[in-house]
Amino acid sequence: MQDIERLDDMAAAFSVLGRFHRAAPDEYTLLTLWELLDEWPLDSKDARLGLAELTASRRETESSDAIRRDHDRLYGDTAAAVVPPYESVHRGLDGLVFDEQTLEVRAAYRGLSLQAPRLNREPDDHIGLEFDFVARSCLRAIDALDAGDEAEAERLIGIGAAFVRDHLLPWAPEMLATAIGRAHTHFMRGVGLLSLGALASYVELVDAS
Repeated sequence: MQDIERLDDMAAAFSVLGRFHRAAPDEYTLLTLWELLDEWPLDSKDARLGLAELTASRRETESSDAIRRDHDRLYGDTAAAVVPPYESVHRGLDGLVFDEQTLEVRAAYRGLSLQAPRLNREPDDHIGLEFDFVARSCLRAIDALDAGDEAEAERLIGIGAAFVRDHLLPWAPEMLATAIGRAHTHFMRGVGLLSLGALASYVELVDAS
């Protein structure tokens, strides 16, 4: 039987990271994060390094504007990306968005009756959306466990584990490592490192390798 508390930790971490991969924080979100920084739920070498980077971001008072510019530069929010955040770009033969990986991810989302919020306008395989899908699979499994349905919980955990194995592990670690190396802010380095740590912790929990 899965540990509800650990699944809740995974859901929280992947949800927060998914949000920060998709968009830079505004000033209010940044201040809220600083207040909760000591409560990060996952622990690993990369997580500790990531928290150290975020602590440096807070100490050096990196502004939300500086973080937004770095996010934009890295992920191409308004221009060409230094590190494209889409699975299909990294795994497809032609390096294009909306390639076959995008459609495979779209099909995987349907396993939880979900779809990308900007369907057909933004590729479904953005790393932030993929992290959010993992978070939602954990939350659905928690709901099943709370209802006493262990079989359904295991099925839902299996969906998340298969997704991580098939759609995140083949490309995200390398992409995140590149983003960490090319980031100009402590904040974006911290998000990348926490993401590497979250993936490692998830694999350890559900044996998704």
